Amino acid sequence: MSDVKRIIQRIKEGRLKQLIGEVLWMYAYVRRYWLLIAVYVLLGASGSVLGLGTSVVSKELVDAVTGVNSRGIVQVACLYVGVGVGQIFVNAVKSRLSLKVRLKVTNEIRADIYEQVLRTNWESLAKYRSGDLLYRVNGDAGMVANTILTFLPNVVTTLISFGGAFLIVIKNDPWMALIALLGAPVSFLTSRYSAKRMRQFQRDNQNVASDRTVFDQETFQNLQFIKAFGMLDRVTEKFHRIQQESVDVALRQNKFQQYMTITTSLVGQAVGYACYGFAAFRLWQGQISYGTMTMFISMAASLRGSFSGILNLAPMVIRAGISAERIMEITGLPRDSMADKEEAEEIRKQSREKGVYVHMENVDFAYEEDKWIYQGADFRAEPGEIVALIGPSGQGKTTTLNLILGLYHPKKGTIRVGNPGGNELRASSSTRCLFSYIPQGNTMFSGTIADNMRMVKPEASDEEIRSALEAACAWEFVGKLEHGMDTEVRERGTRFSEGQKQRLSIARALLADAPVMILDEATSALDVATERRVLRSISRIEPNRTVIVAAHRPSVFSMCSRVYKVGGSRITELDEQGIQEFLEAF
Repeated sequence: MSDVKRIIQRIKEGRLKQLIGEVLWMYAYVRRYWLLIAVYVLLGASGSVLGLGTSVVSKELVDAVTGVNSRGIVQVACLYVGVGVGQIFVNAVKSRLSLKVRLKVTNEIRADIYEQVLRTNWESLAKYRSGDLLYRVNGDAGMVANTILTFLPNVVTTLISFGGAFLIVIKNDPWMALIALLGAPVSFLTSRYSAKRMRQFQRDNQNVASDRTVFDQETFQNLQFIKAFGMLDRVTEKFHRIQQESVDVALRQNKFQQYMTITTSLVGQAVGYACYGFAAFRLWQGQISYGTMTMFISMAASLRGSFSGILNLAPMVIRAGISAERIMEITGLPRDSMADKEEAEEIRKQSREKGVYVHMENVDFAYEEDKWIYQGADFRAEPGEIVALIGPSGQGKTTTLNLILGLYHPKKGTIRVGNPGGNELRASSSTRCLFSYIPQGNTMFSGTIADNMRMVKPEASDEEIRSALEAACAWEFVGKLEHGMDTEVRERGTRFSEGQKQRLSIARALLADAPVMILDEATSALDVATERRVLRSISRIEPNRTVIVAAHRPSVFSMCSRVYKVGGSRITELDEQGIQEFLEAF
């Protein structure tokens, strides 16, 4: 009755449903790789069968040597050697094949999860730290893949070992089988008790590992800042603190495991002594041979080991379940919708003749409820225009650009993009093909300058890349480099100045050749003359291109068709007087 109540309680808590969901999620991958896993299971099963065969043949060999069955000594010896050699070759093939299967399955599962994370809605994904996501894609995915590949084979091989040993022993002596399984109830009860504790330990371990990944990533990404502010001692102190936290969790888990191990080992030792004593008693009475006694002891150990192995599969499932839960938390987030992809591509095709407009109408947006960035906001940028967004930092300029890009979605109102007099769509992940974007920070990747350029247009020729670099006023320094556009950028573009990185980022955006270009403080590190040259070049290359510039400084105002000020929970279009007042305040 108590078990029924416990099951009902777990259903109420949602734990049973959660466990079923985790198992079904992993089963989807098992089904995908069933053939490879089946081969792996077959090899594991053959190894178990050969292991049992070794024990049986060893009995015959001992009996032959001791004279109980001396007539077949040569045949038995050959069989014993053959089984042993066969086991060596089976294990070698199993090891080789298991490596291939493990690499294939692990890489494909990681790639699948990686792609799902990349396609997750940005607004939902932005709540997670990048280091935590990195650990989930690598550490947690690796744990799930390992379990998927090893759990079923381990179950099959363990059951074969247990079932085979049990049948052999019970056929020869039922009492020996009963004695060998005396420790089973204790092992079962301790495993039930430890399962809950192990789940929490595993969760703590993974959280600490995730925190450590986040800390390491942020430290190396911001090492220049850390050195500049003399923060090495504080960062090192925090590193040791995280390490100590990891050690504390591991020691607590180890302490608990040792208690459980001591308990089960003492029981197992007692059962082993009982089996040995019973076998020795039977031998002393002359009821069995030396070979049979050897086989009994071997099989009794196999029974105890197999039963413990079955129970030890539970921690593996627990670890995989925690990892699956963490991955499902991410992959269960809303995905980017590409429902309007074809319509967006058609708008892009028409943009050569008509251009693309961006209209924001009566938009409300807040990151947190009732904490409005703005309400009732209107904004428009037409083909061939340069439109500026100005205002103090933190008031919503970048937020507006993210809304236009469909990275965030308005709480109210609409943002539309389309061809004048033609097709029109709401801003979404589908419409991002209409934009080229230069964010704050001017993201550069490891590789050459040409590699960075081709990220937005893989088929671009060297001539196209050079034209884009010239248009962004970047060729004037790239052309002087020893290897030109084949020069290594290094991680985050550390070999170039901020102004040079901005021009490289603008060149990359130009190469994308999108009808709308967004510059988020993308010219802040340029001098005024270079900034004007770059903007004029952008407009000259494609007269219908719509350019939206978020900026602090007023140097671009004279080139803009309209200027919008973001602040005070609204977006306001400034007239000449408003622009003049802003300039005076600036």
